[in-house]
Amino acid sequence: MKTLLGSLLLASALLTPAAPAWAELSSQNETVETEVIETTLEKAQASEQAERLRIQVGQGERERVFELETAPDREAMKEALGLKLPEKVKAEILARGGSIEEADPMKAFESLPADRQKKFQEMRVLFLTNAARILNATKFVYGAGSVVGDGLNFVKVKAKQAIGKEVEAETRVQRSFQVRSHEAAQAILRGLDYKLWSQAPLVIDSNEFGLSISAGIVAEAGVLHKGGGGAQEVGFSMAFNKTQKAFVFELFHNSERFDNSKAAVTVVGVVGKLGVSMGRRQGAETLKGSSFYPPAIPGYSTSSPEFFQSGLSSSLGFPPPPFADLLTFTNRFERHSLIRITVSPVVPGFIRIQIADVRGGMQLVAMRFVDVYRAISEKVHLGGRRACGPVFN
Repeated sequence: MKTLLGSLLLASALLTPAAPAWAELSSQNETVETEVIETTLEKAQASEQAERLRIQVGQGERERVFELETAPDREAMKEALGLKLPEKVKAEILARGGSIEEADPMKAFESLPADRQKKFQEMRVLFLTNAARILNATKFVYGAGSVVGDGLNFVKVKAKQAIGKEVEAETRVQRSFQVRSHEAAQAILRGLDYKLWSQAPLVIDSNEFGLSISAGIVAEAGVLHKGGGGAQEVGFSMAFNKTQKAFVFELFHNSERFDNSKAAVTVVGVVGKLGVSMGRRQGAETLKGSSFYPPAIPGYSTSSPEFFQSGLSSSLGFPPPPFADLLTFTNRFERHSLIRITVSPVVPGFIRIQIADVRGGMQLVAMRFVDVYRAISEKVHLGGRRACGPVFN
């Protein structure tokens, strides 16, 4: 319940950049919004000190400080965003006479002219300041996650020692639950910052901010760039479009296929997602890009040239949670809008409804779900003796 509340609050924070458009609606709505936020969250101030962005949340005994780099470290960004190849993979590529060219996560920002870089910096601080307020209010959840993570790591080490594998001794530092919670929130904020840098043009030009929830089934397995399967989800999103000055309600279908992983992964079961999004949206266009599942909160991130979404994701099946949530892999996604309703509160009677081929679309969704269900049934029947084969044609 706390996780769900934290995600909803985070959505409110990330919707704040749309406030200039919302302010045009009515002074009454603006007053209500301000009262809700200020009575729920601690106030925050951002400042730059010694090449560090310092965000102070709360005052007195409740004061907490988050610090981020003014200019992020490229290698750390690559590692966090899943763009850095493992040394073993690099060695194999070079041994075969191949070449290595890793993606540069700062390329999008550095290609912008000076005035747009400045605008990005302003939007970045606005997003991070509000996100820090939310993370500070819900840090208990992340502290609990830190405890679970350490517990799982301890079990992993003991299991390796039990089968005779050498394990490097780690220096364990005793930390209070409060410290764990703050460090976990700090790490999440840094991860969000990396995503903002890598999506700089989108952060500047986004006109639609919202919250979405989806559920479906997943059946995929693979290692490195070899594998098969994917996920099928149906979801609902609520957003505000600044260009149209309208609220948007959308029923969508998201289809994913396995793309790559750093280590062998197998995931089979029911999946649920809750996240916040921003994008350049004009209507019910199809979105295509990649979904990354890191081994920690926020659970998943989805990105394309015109869309970005991040939030919590967990699956119930094999392996059981939270083990499945610790797997790291990347999928290719394709998101189709089934029904999109746009309602403007400033233009009386303005309601726009865009309907895709719902009948054909739902039949396709049903067929995909049947395919994944068969893959799950086959794996259960075989008792896990072999990995799932390709699920999709």
